[in-house]
This record gives sequence, structure tokens and C-alpha cells, in this order.
Amino acid sequence: MNKPNKIIIHHSLTKDSKTVSWEAIKRYHINNQGYRDIGYHWGIELVKNEYKVFKGREEWEVGAHTRGANTNSIGICLVGNFDNSEPPKEQLYKLIVLIKDIYSRYGELPIYTHNHFASYKSCPGRKFPFNWLLDQIKKSNPNNDFASAINKLVSNKIVNSPDYWLNNENYKSEYVRELIKNIANKLN
Repeated sequence: MNKPNKIIIHHSLTKDSKTVSWEAIKRYHINNQGYRDIGYHWGIELVKNEYKVFKGREEWEVGAHTRGANTNSIGICLVGNFDNSEPPKEQLYKLIVLIKDIYSRYGELPIYTHNHFASYKSCPGRKFPFNWLLDQIKKSNPNNDFASAINKLVSNKIVNSPDYWLNNENYKSEYVRELIKNIANKLN
């Protein structure tokens, strides 16, 4: 049984073709790796023109994504090759929403990259903005509902420049912040 005390971020090291690669990864894990299911608990990829979150193994099931940490972690795979380029912001904001959802069940688990446990790998990619991700998660804690609302609007493609909204003095008024939070609350 998996007893999660951390989150581990991965990339698929494949090009995202805007079609569902999640099933191809699952088939590869089962047919080529001998796993009984996909190794990750969650995945995020672009399907058509929208980033989708895909469920893999149940969170209580032991993963098959990080040797030595599978019995106490939740593995999340972003489809893409982030050795070549940074993940798109929309994908990263979906990741933040997913991490916040995981936090709602387990508390604020520490987040690691796969290469933290396997230093010979670049996973989740040389261009993965890990420090930026941690900073955004910190900004979107419950004490900063405005940042969480902006992240939700980005993940729903309502705004596309979150840094502008978060760092612009024009949006520091309480009225504007409440309006944005109300809009975000009306989304799923």
C-alpha cells in the first residue's frame, strides 16, 4: 500500500502530439516494462487544444515511477520533452491545480523532481522550471486566494499572462481581487 509523503514530478520525454498519449504510455509500461498498469498516479497532456489531467493508478496503490520512492509518493507525469523546451504555462498551471487537489487530501507534501532520486536522469527535463513551480505554489497557498484564482483562470484559458495579473499594481485593489476570485469560484 502506498503511503504518500511526497509528490514526484516527471516528464514523458516524448513529443506531445495533441492526441491522447497517456494510453500509449500505459501500453508501453504494461507491454515493455512488465508493469500491471501505468506507473504514474496522474498525467497532464495537451489533447486537441486543452490540457487534460489523466488518472493513472489509484493514489493508495504503490507506483512504478521512481525506484526507491514508489511506496511513499504520488507520481505525476507531464507529457512532453522538457529537455528541449519549457513546459507551456497552461500545462504548468494545470499541474498547480492538481497539486492543490492532492494537498487537500494529504496536506502540503514536499515536491521533488524525478532526478532528485535518480541524478543520472534529467527528468522532468533540463528546462523544467522547478523553482518557478515551487514559487507559484507558495503564492497560491490558502492565504493567497487571489493567486489561486488567477491560476484557475489560466488553467481554464480565460487569462494567459498570470504574471501580469499577479505583479500588476492595478489588480491590488480589494474590489478587483474579489471580482476575480468570484469568477474563478464559478468555474468547476
